[in-house]
Amino acid sequence: MGGAIELDKNGRFYLRNDSGRMEMPLVAEGLRKLGMLARLIATGALLDKGYLFWDEPEANLNPALIKQVAKSILDLSDSGIQVFIATHSLYLLRELEILLSDPIRKNVKTRFFGLHKTQDGVSIDQGSTVDEIGDIAALDEELAQSDRFLAVD
Repeated sequence: MGGAIELDKNGRFYLRNDSGRMEMPLVAEGLRKLGMLARLIATGALLDKGYLFWDEPEANLNPALIKQVAKSILDLSDSGIQVFIATHSLYLLRELEILLSDPIRKNVKTRFFGLHKTQDGVSIDQGSTVDEIGDIAALDEELAQSDRFLAVD
């Protein structure tokens, strides 16, 4: 984030960096989300609970920051915090798979779930890798978009 998160005596959060001090509501949504995570880590709040539920951690972030988020998720897991994420991002899923392929991550236990709409409701596929959870809508849509893009004159 290029700075530090500060809490004033009135309970307001600020981002302090080389440019000065900015109220957190004025900081970009993606960076605000990362600031909240940094604050949870710094205060030890995650250690007390032992788990983190994070819906769409990639939302409002550019790919360079998504790579850092993926690393942070696995670092939290390495430190004993169970992390649950929900994502529609193929980029984040691939980044997690890339990082999990590193031998230093061999002790990280993973479980992936794919939810698929059916005529009877929702079916759930699960496995220890992304390949085991059935079709990924994000991949199908990216491939379809690539086909449409290649067809453009």
